[in-house]
Amino acid sequence: MTGTNTLYDVVCSVVIGGIVLMMIVGFNSNVVQSASSQTIKLMAQTNLSTVTNILDYEMGKMGYKILAFGDSSIIYADSNKIKFIGDFSDMGQRDTIVYSFDPATASGQLNPKTRVLKRTYTPQGSAPSTQAINLGIIRFRIFYYDVKGTALVTNPVSLPSQIKSLRIAMNLESTVPYKETTMPYLKLNPGVYWERLIKPKNLR
Repeated sequence: MTGTNTLYDVVCSVVIGGIVLMMIVGFNSNVVQSASSQTIKLMAQTNLSTVTNILDYEMGKMGYKILAFGDSSIIYADSNKIKFIGDFSDMGQRDTIVYSFDPATASGQLNPKTRVLKRTYTPQGSAPSTQAINLGIIRFRIFYYDVKGTALVTNPVSLPSQIKSLRIAMNLESTVPYKETTMPYLKLNPGVYWERLIKPKNLR
């Protein structure tokens, strides 16, 4: 009888030990999953900050220290592209910047949803240089408003001189594909959304 009890105790111990081990493994998996998810989200937030800092600074300076070219400091404006001038080098010259976003062409990153925002800078009297901002942007839109805050619905805007403010809306994800699998739901590529109304004080 004693041998039977001992065997029973051993079996129970093995079963309980197995359950505890499975719980530990499951907990560790959740911790690893959560840490990975937070890392991916932090990367997306960091990339977003990089892009928005550039956009905030340069779009806020459109028209800075220059006379308008044509009827506005903005030369061209549609929902995915804007071309404007300003003294961005602070050297008393008229420089040109173009931001353009192609929603149809993949970025080449591992996350196939991401696209490239291109920035072309042309200092006065110099050749243009283009930079590819390839940081996980999946959607980029620009909306334009007149002096009363009324949306300008033509695309492209027929009279750029009517533009007195613009709103940028952007979605950004991690540049690598990722899926949360230990959560109550599945979420592909945790991302961030950013929207900002910009009112350049030198816009005219």
